[in-house]
Parts: sequence; C-alpha cells; structure tokens
Amino acid sequence: MNREDPLLDLLFERLAADAVPTGVADTVLAALCGSDNLTAALGRRRPTDERTNPDAPREHIYLSSVTAAGFRGVGPERTLSIRPGPGLTLVVGRNGSGKSSFAEAVELALTGDSARWADKNSVWRTGWRNLHSPHPCRIAVDLRVDGQATPVRVERSWPADADLATAEVAVTGADGHATDLAGLGLAEPLTLYRPFLTAADLGKLVSGTPSELFDAINAILGLDALATADRRLLDAMKPFETSVKEVRARRGPLRDRVAGVDDDRARRAADVLTANQPDLDRLDAILAEPFDGGPDETVALCRRLAGLAIPGRDEVTRLADELGAASAEAQRHDGSRSRALVRTAELLRLALDHHADGGDGPCPVCGAGTLDAAWRPTAEASLADLRVTTLSAQRAVSRLADLTRRARALVDGVTVPDGDAPGVPLDGLRAAVAELRAAPRTANELAAHLHTRYPAVEAAVDAVHTAATDWLRQRDSGWRQVATDIRAWVDAARRVPDQERSLNTLKSARAWLRRAGEELRDDRVAPFAAHSQRIWQELRQESNIRLGAMTLAGTNNRRRVVFPVSVDGVDNGTALGVMSQGEMHALGLATFLPRSCADESPFRFVVIDDPVQSMDPSKVDGLARVLAGLADERQVVVFTHDTRLPDAVRRLEIDADVLEVVRAEQSVVTLRPSLDPVGRYLDDAMAVARSAEVPDDVRAPVVAELCRSALEAACHRVIWRVRLARGDRHADVEDAIERARRRLATTLALALFDDAGRGGDVLGQLNRRYGRAAADAYQACRHGVHGGYSGDLPRLVTDIRGLTGALS
Repeated sequence: MNREDPLLDLLFERLAADAVPTGVADTVLAALCGSDNLTAALGRRRPTDERTNPDAPREHIYLSSVTAAGFRGVGPERTLSIRPGPGLTLVVGRNGSGKSSFAEAVELALTGDSARWADKNSVWRTGWRNLHSPHPCRIAVDLRVDGQATPVRVERSWPADADLATAEVAVTGADGHATDLAGLGLAEPLTLYRPFLTAADLGKLVSGTPSELFDAINAILGLDALATADRRLLDAMKPFETSVKEVRARRGPLRDRVAGVDDDRARRAADVLTANQPDLDRLDAILAEPFDGGPDETVALCRRLAGLAIPGRDEVTRLADELGAASAEAQRHDGSRSRALVRTAELLRLALDHHADGGDGPCPVCGAGTLDAAWRPTAEASLADLRVTTLSAQRAVSRLADLTRRARALVDGVTVPDGDAPGVPLDGLRAAVAELRAAPRTANELAAHLHTRYPAVEAAVDAVHTAATDWLRQRDSGWRQVATDIRAWVDAARRVPDQERSLNTLKSARAWLRRAGEELRDDRVAPFAAHSQRIWQELRQESNIRLGAMTLAGTNNRRRVVFPVSVDGVDNGTALGVMSQGEMHALGLATFLPRSCADESPFRFVVIDDPVQSMDPSKVDGLARVLAGLADERQVVVFTHDTRLPDAVRRLEIDADVLEVVRAEQSVVTLRPSLDPVGRYLDDAMAVARSAEVPDDVRAPVVAELCRSALEAACHRVIWRVRLARGDRHADVEDAIERARRRLATTLALALFDDAGRGGDVLGQLNRRYGRAAADAYQACRHGVHGGYSGDLPRLVTDIRGLTGALS
C-alpha cells in the first residue's frame, strides 16, 4: 500500500489512536488505495499500490500572457501581457470589446472547456471562431513557473474544418514537449483549485444543485479520496448484502415447496427449514440418504412391490402343459397291472437265477413246468419285455409326481406383502393369488387351473408393479428436484457467516471512515470558511445579512453546503432564501475565491470574469478591497465591463494595472493602458485644444466641457474618499453627489467643505489654497461651456490638470 500519501498517513494514525480492529483498519486502508486492494483485503490477498498519478508541481505558477487569434471576438492575433507576479490587473472594456474572449481563452487553453459553455446545448458552442478572421484560429497561454527561465506554453489551434472539441494541443516547457497538462502534473490541480472564476461559477449558488456546490468545495479539501473510498466500500457491500438477503428470502419459498413433496425426507427437510436457524448438518445428512432407503413403510412396501417377481407366463404354461402330458402318460399305465408286471418280472428273474444255479429241473413254484434250456430263452425275452414296460410306467409316475410338486410350489410361491400403498391395486392382486391357491388335487385339473388362473395373477402383478414404480418415480423425482434446490441453498447458506463477517467489517469500516471524514472535513473546511467570512465581511458593506461559518453537511444524494446567516441579528438558518441577487453574487465570490486561492494550489493566479454583476456601489468598493487583499500574495486578473470597479480601485488608491480592450471594425482589437476618468477627459480636452481641424467656435465649448467633466470627476473621487472614510452609507454618498451635480460650484463645495451649500465660498477657497490660475480655470469651466471663453485652451487644460491633481 502507498504510505507516502499524507492523508493515508493521517488516517493510519487515527486508526491506531482509535484502536480500530485490524480487519476493519485494513479494510479502510485498502478502500483508500483502490478497488483491487479492497478486493484483496476482503479475500485476504496481498494488496498492491495503485497510485499512478504524477505529483502536482510544487512551484508557484503565474500567468504571463494570453494570445488569441480568430477566436471569439478577437480577429487578428493579439496578446494580452500580464505582469507575472502578485498584483491586481483589471482588463476593462465595454460589452463586445473582446475582453471576455481573452478570459475564456485562458480557461479553454488550460482545461479544454469553458464554464460559460458547460451544460449548454450545441448552440452555445457555435460562433467560437471569429466571423471576420476565422483563420488562423488559435489560443495560447504562457505560464511562468518559479525558478524556470523558460515559460510553459499551452497552445490550442484549430484547422479550418475542425470543431471546438478537436483542437490540436501543444504543451511546451523547460523540459520540452508534453502531450497535455497531465504530463506536467497540472490536470488534477486544475480540477481541484480552478484558477478561473466566471459568472457561470458564481451562478452555481442559484442554479446549481446542492450536491454540485458541495462537490466543488469538498474537492479543494483534499478529501475526495475519502468519498471515493466510501463509494468503494458501498459497492463492495452490495454483493454481500444481496447474497445474504437472497439466502434468507429463498428459505421460506423453498420450505413450502419441500413440504409439498410426498416424501419422508422432504417432510424432515421442511421441518429443519422451519427453524429460525436451520441445522445445515441435518440437511446434509438427509440429502446424503440413498434413494432406495429410508424408514418410510409405504416406500419400503412400494419398493418390494416394484421388485415383486413371479414366474413368467411362458414358464407356467410349459409347466402346465408338461403336467397335463405327464398325467395322461401316467394314466396309460394301470397302477395295479404295473405292480403285477413288476412282481412277474421279479419271479422270472429269480427263476432264471435258479436255473442258472441248479440247472434243468421242475419249476419250484408250480411243480408242473420244467426249467430247461428250451424254457430259458423264452423266459429271458419275457423278462426283458417286462423290464421295459415297468420302467416306462415308473418314469411316468415319477415325472408326474415331480411336475405336480413343482406346480404346487409355484402356486404356493406367489405371495403378496402385507400393507397398502396409495394408488397400488393390491386387492386385485390378493384376489387373483387367492384364486390361484385354490388349486384342485388331481394333476390334470391342476394343469388346467394353472392355464386358467395364472394369467390373472400375472396381470395383477404387472398392475401392482406399474403402480408402485410410478409412485416411487413420482416420489423420487419430486425429491430429486427439491433436493437439488436444497443442496444449492445449503451451499449458499454455509457461505453466509463469512459474508456477514465481511459485510460487518465493511459496515464498520465505512462508519469509521465517515466519522473520520467528517472530522477531517470540519478541520479542513474551517480555514476556507474563515476566509469566506472575511471576504463576505468586506463585500457585505451595508448588507444587514451576517454570514456564519460555512459548513459541509450530509452525504451521498443529501450532501450540501450550509451558509448559516442572521438577518439583523436574527438567525435565519440558511442564506439562499433571504439574499438578493447582488448578495448572492457576493456570496459566490466569498465561496469560490478561497478555493482558487488555496495554499496547496500551485497556481498563484486567479482569473475572474465579470464579478460586479448586480452589485450595488458599496459592494463594488468591498470587492475592490477584497481583490487588493488577494493581490498581496496572488496574481489577480479581473475582466469587467463595469466602470465602477476601476473607479473604486482608483478612488480607494489601490495599486493596480488597468488595461483597456477596444474593438474596432473587422474585430481588430487594441490593448492599451487605461487612464482614470480625469486623465481621459483631460487628454481628450488637450487633443481638441490642439486640433486645427475643429473650428474655433466649437473648440472652446468642447474643451471647457471636457475640463469641467474632469474637475467634477476629481471632486467625486474626493467626496467618496472622505465620506466613506468616516463611515457614510454608499447610498447617502451617491445621493449627495447627485444633488450637488446640478452646479459645478455645489460639487466643488461638497469636495472642498463637505457642504454643498457653500458654493459661494468656492472661488475664494481656490484662490487661497491653489492660486489665481486654479480659480480662473474653475471660472472658465463654469462659463466656457456656453461659448464665453476665449483664452488659451491648452493652458486651460494644463491648469485644470494641476487643480485636479491638487484636489486628489
């Protein structure tokens, strides 16, 4: 992190002094250093230093000159040269003279825009090229930097087909060329301290929003980094807040969905989700249960029914057919006869064995027959036949017994589990099985019974199997769906504690930063507020409104500047509702001049355009004093069309350079030093007096009138000086001058005696104080305007010049 920033150092010390927890302190510092650092701090990754802006120059910068050609009211190229150092310069000229073109050229050259055109539609941005000499079109500003012999020149030029925004910019200085002012480190100071004060700036008090005025003042306090950090913290909080709220909001609808699933796991999960703090481990255990398990009896029954297996119909049909055939085969062999044949075969075997052992002889059974060689072959053949017959009979009986046993086992093996399941036709299965088990005893009937009854059992099993499988499928499908949603919710819910910790850290960091920011803001705004109060005190003059200490209040969309005021000693809360237009203008000067004159600003000049709007004479005198005070340490350049400001400067004997801008035909602008009204009248009078082209009968009255105007102007200056010095109201001074203006004698009496009623004493006083020449010159001015003067006109001008000088 960047620890070189004084603000960061200051906050670091405050964090330590307040014993802010480490996590919160790290979050505050990270927010100050950048979004990536804040992300790293929240993720506990290593932060990085994001500072990339070059430091602003520390040297003092003064305005040396401004050049314009083909721009606004200036046609052929003209350069306004200004003494580059502390002091007051007035640039005067009537409306349309071109003076404001130079003021706008300074601002446009340095910032690329003009407050006069800002926030206006495109119409305001047209006509920036001079109508009479549109080419070449360029403006240039020379800045004198302390300690550098080579001035910094900022030039903007426009090709013939270029618009205002596509100027070609060239910045040159002691170090060579730069592409823009940012390369010289001047871009940010120009934004913070704006050494330009225009009518548009002053109008922000009336037309601007409270937040715009707040931002303009807050920026100069060097605390904009706090506002940026606050926005970063706020932006960082939003994802956490959204996630936590979303998890909480999803729980109710999820619980209702889960409760609607006919599944034991779903019912148990819904119970867990009903708790204020759901047990996530229990939900994990429920989700981990296999799909073929669980304590639900209906589920177990349906799983048994779905897996219920009986012999297939083909197998049973073959068994029944074989049983019927075996029964028929057994019936072909008579049982008793078969037993007699067996006994007969046994007797023949024994007789043959007897013959073999004893030879020929009588039959030992009947005694009538003879067992001899003739008998033996026949007996052996008969024994062989008997053996085949008896063996077939035995096999038929044995097969019939086996098939009968298998058929009985098949019938007895078809069983139905106990219990019931919703939608499963167990009753039909049980009835079919019961009928199957009611089997007859004879094999032949049993075979027929299998053929008749088993298909119904098979159909019933299929129906049960299908129903149970469908029920399980529906149950498992519903559970699977909600189980997926439960799993997603559980995973999100497990992240909530970490998110809440991060959110609480961000909230704590933001709360601390806002408290610290307000304290720092109050500390830093105090000098500006005091400066504004001093300026207002000079400007208010006879206003009954007293301005309190300006403060910055509120945050975000409610931020504003508060101007506490009292009217005739009564607190009125805020200024903007009770001030006149002139007072608002004065308040604007009091508000914005401290910004332009901040000690931290590298710009030691301030350009003020048209500051006298709507001011009464008292405030103009106050403005002159304010400007004079600023000019002790700053270069103050004022553009004005109002003659009251230069008059006030002369009357108050304020040291100032006064330059006059005169615009002739074809936008030819002339810049010349400006004389005071007395000097202008007398110079014009001397020019007429020496002109051979003016007829004599015209020359004398004109010279006398000009000399009279010069004498009156000199008297007015004396009257203002004397009466203001003793505390008279400006309105009273103006009224006294207006009443005395009817006669030259009353005007001079007001200047000499502070009493307009002593006009008859003027001539004698002039003789005694200034001599005969002064008195005669006075008399010539009184009567010469009517054509009665025939003396030496140049001498008259010289004598009046001496008298006005003595009066002043």
